[in-house]
Parts: sequence; C-alpha cells; structure tokens
Amino acid sequence: MNRSTAAVANAFFLFAGVAGLIIQIASGVPGFPDIPPGPFILGITGILVLTLSARFRWILFLGIVAPVFILVGALLEGSFWGRLADVGDFGPFVGTVLLIGGVIAAAISGVVAVSQAYHRVAVR
Repeated sequence: MNRSTAAVANAFFLFAGVAGLIIQIASGVPGFPDIPPGPFILGITGILVLTLSARFRWILFLGIVAPVFILVGALLEGSFWGRLADVGDFGPFVGTVLLIGGVIAAAISGVVAVSQAYHRVAVR
C-alpha cells in the first residue's frame, strides 16, 4: 500500500511548522526553553507519517494530534498574536506565520489522510 498525497502533505506541513519554530528560535523570540519540545514533536511526527503511514494507518492520527497539540499550546500561551501583528520584525513574523500556517494545514491534511485511509478499508 502506498502513502497518500494527503499523508505526504501532512508531513510537509509538519516540517513547515518545524521550520517556523527554528526561525523563531534563531531570531531570538523570548520564552523558548533551552531545548524546546515543539520541533521534536512536529519533526518526529512528520518522519513517522512519511515512513510508516503506508504500513500502519494509525500513525496518521499522530499527524492530527501533534499539530493540534502545538496549536493549542500556542493559543494558550498567546504571544504569537503580537508577532503576527509586528510585520516589521521579520524573523519572528515569518517564523510565526510558518508555524501557525503549518500546524493548521497539517491538522487539516491529517484529517483528510485519515479519512482517505479508513474510507478505502471500509469500501473494500
């Protein structure tokens, strides 16, 4: 069984979220711990979705849970709104756009990937 286009898109958007976090950390956004868990959560999930989703469909659920977890954390923490409003501070702005856009798109493509994977089984 091959992995679906939605699963590949899910992994791509997870990696976009990782890139956004790395840009934020590199540009000096305050408040990140010494070893931030976000890039590891999104990156490892992206790798698992790319490598194992064709064999184990349940891995696709991680492609929904991880970005939603990061998005809820960002919403609860709340400082990303200020970075989105300050376009002049280019690094934090671009990093935040990549992160928030990436996790939202990853969650949506994850739902599509799960739907496609389990719909194919039900149809058979």
